[in-house]
Amino acid sequence: MRGRTATVEEIAQELALTPEAVRELLMTVPRSVSLEIKVGKEKDTELLDLLEIEAVSSENHFVYESLQRDIRELLADLTTRERQVIELRYGFLDGKSHSLADIGRTLELSRERVRQIELKALQKLRQSQLHNHIRDYFEALS
Repeated sequence: MRGRTATVEEIAQELALTPEAVRELLMTVPRSVSLEIKVGKEKDTELLDLLEIEAVSSENHFVYESLQRDIRELLADLTTRERQVIELRYGFLDGKSHSLADIGRTLELSRERVRQIELKALQKLRQSQLHNHIRDYFEALS
């Protein structure tokens, strides 16, 4: 039995028990693992560290999804043009924030007109009931 894990039948035979009795015994033995066990390729990370990172990541993911939903709801209060400007300016569409000139070229507007639309949209967003709620997300993530 060296070099490999014994089968239930082999354990039963060695202990003069039935395989069913061995299975029941194995089910009652708690399987615990130390949270301080070293894991990873280099064995330089403790399991507890990974669990903490995963818990934080899951919590941040939930907060991030909720934030996205509330931002979409907040942007729904804007006109189509205002929403386009804000989405482009702050990178909601492609993750890149665009300059006023870039947005102007895309929407066929002057840079100054884009700036005016952005200011008006930001004023509307600040007056929204969701404004303070969205600020809470950033506090939760920091």
